[in-house]
Amino acid sequence: MAAANQVVERCITDLQDVEFDDDGLPDPDLADGSFVYEEFPPRHRYAYNLAFFRNTMVTAVKVAYDLANPGGEPAACTAEEIIRQAIGELALQLCELAGLEQPWLHPEEYFLEDLDFEALYEQDMDGIEDDPGLQARLGIDVSPVEHWFSPFNDTSIVHPYTETTPEEHVLHDLVARFSKASDMRALDTADVVDSPAPLTTMAPGSDVVALARQAATGTAPDLWVPNSSDPESSYTALLTACDRSDGGSGWMTWEPFADADTVRTEAVVSLTPHRHFPVDDDEPWIWAAIGRGRLLAIPLRVVVSYRPDSEVGRRWNTGADLFGPEE
Repeated sequence: MAAANQVVERCITDLQDVEFDDDGLPDPDLADGSFVYEEFPPRHRYAYNLAFFRNTMVTAVKVAYDLANPGGEPAACTAEEIIRQAIGELALQLCELAGLEQPWLHPEEYFLEDLDFEALYEQDMDGIEDDPGLQARLGIDVSPVEHWFSPFNDTSIVHPYTETTPEEHVLHDLVARFSKASDMRALDTADVVDSPAPLTTMAPGSDVVALARQAATGTAPDLWVPNSSDPESSYTALLTACDRSDGGSGWMTWEPFADADTVRTEAVVSLTPHRHFPVDDDEPWIWAAIGRGRLLAIPLRVVVSYRPDSEVGRRWNTGADLFGPEE
């Protein structure tokens, strides 16, 4: 707890020593040695204003309380993860100064459930926090700076002083519709998701998808492009295309998130089409594993094209890189 208390005291001192202008921006020279500037991702310093410093101090107090409580909850937001990591590193330093042996496990193994937030510090990951599609491909989840003090989910509790509810890009993943376990079980029920009931539509879900489909149509004999004028025949053609590769591996072009204003071609390790989605609006969809990420339930309305390629599956099985563009 000594490390946690030192972090709290440092945050309080920073608020006393750092000067802020009328717009809430800190004097960069005075802020340079602050906890916020030293521990939070440097590329977002433009957002580290007076409110951010205050939120960090309050969050540090909340983290210290959680760590002192045997029944304390895990980190509830990105800011808590960053503060927990800083406390862990300081704890190791204090142990070394006191001549104590290093613990068997690194403190972050006690304090943190994952290290996804470390992508915020990597130069080659600049912008990933605003790109849920890329996060899905890499199998990580990071938030934009405006969301660092917001709870991860409905069961996460942050300090009420810091809580924010900003708008953020929403990944095209129909699993987000689920509210109970029975919803997920319905996805494994063939009589539901593959019922012979007529397909609803394959119309593009945005102008970007519509234009991309138009440009892709007829460009390659093995390229499947949804045909909204004949959904049944188009769906049958997709099934046939998937059968041409192991597990449906290949290349998919899609709009990764709402209002993306662009489409992206990515390697899919597996792709399985289904006729109906059991929750909310009925629509055809696919189970797809993009890169090394988790399975996504992607509506066909955001899919531009699919090309089967067994080489993608083979590369995945051998651990080869999947993240390069389609050749």
